[in-house]
Amino acid sequence: MVPFVALVLYGVEPRRAAPLSLLGVVPDLDALLLVHRSLSHSVVVLGLAWVPVLAYVRMRRPGLWVEAVLGLLVLVSHPVLDMVGGYTPVLWPLYGDSIYLRMALDGRVSPGVSFNPRVEVLGVPTVFKPVTSIDYPLFTGEGLAVSLILLLPIVLSMVKTRLEAR
Repeated sequence: MVPFVALVLYGVEPRRAAPLSLLGVVPDLDALLLVHRSLSHSVVVLGLAWVPVLAYVRMRRPGLWVEAVLGLLVLVSHPVLDMVGGYTPVLWPLYGDSIYLRMALDGRVSPGVSFNPRVEVLGVPTVFKPVTSIDYPLFTGEGLAVSLILLLPIVLSMVKTRLEAR
């Protein structure tokens, strides 16, 4: 949902943004091979894998250049977002550690109001290791609520545009 909303905010029509935003789930296809957060979660590997697409579009379909670049940004948005949820080999093989960007902002109300921001960049050595099974949520209540909140203005705008066209 994040890439879709970002594309629409950038100005891409929702009908074009929807299929383009699906590139954001491609890195998780490694789970089908029972190795999650593998090299498909490296922006270096994804960028190199996307070079032929960029070359093809540049030579054969130059009118789609912006979409090709946006596709790359959508693709790499996945591992970048994963970094705030756990260790991710985002810079592999240039950097051997998987990175976890842990952030929080705690507040306290007592006689006064105070805030305690925390930002930590943590790393552990990257090891790609197959497992026998992977369990993961397809959606969570919080994720679904945030997605609906993000999607609602886009849907309302589309409905308004259709009604005005009549």
